Amino acid sequence: MKSVDYYFCLNSPWSLFASKQLIELMPTLDIELNLKPVNIGELFTAINFPAVPDRPQYMLDYRIVELTRWSNHLNIPINLAPAFFPTNEVGALALVLAAEQEKDTGLEVAAKLSHALWSQDANLADTDYLTAQAAELGVTAVDHDKCAALMSANTKELLDRGGFGVPTFFVDEEMIWGQDRLNFLVEAVSK
Repeated sequence: MKSVDYYFCLNSPWSLFASKQLIELMPTLDIELNLKPVNIGELFTAINFPAVPDRPQYMLDYRIVELTRWSNHLNIPINLAPAFFPTNEVGALALVLAAEQEKDTGLEVAAKLSHALWSQDANLADTDYLTAQAAELGVTAVDHDKCAALMSANTKELLDRGGFGVPTFFVDEEMIWGQDRLNFLVEAVSK
């Protein structure tokens, strides 16, 4: 069994695409998946890359083209301008970590909450929404401060390993970046 570190965030539609594909692949892979949520704002600051709202128009335009292509290709519908993006995702990621710790369902919950943000205009920063999600999932959320600290630590760890974006996977020290490269992840864990 190989260990795979998965660096992701809910604010990234690319992480949504990766998570949904990974859920389908998991039954065929003999891996231990380590969920590593990151703080995407800290990551972008560290690599001197603008957050989505601050990017030049030509980058914003092409981002929409790529999101549309991949949404159609993967048959994962998304809203290209969700009502609550970008959002403070710490509370939602605390639910992901709780689901992973308590029920070993963190990946599924990450996909569910990311889908809610990108397809249902859910406000992942809303306390009432998060309380309802915790009740539905039957989990007790990890403390927000603890989750924020873990996200920062994961972000630093990703940067120290040479990573620069999400989704990023590591199989041993082999980095695989991007939701469109999961075939390379399958190859890496099959060696």
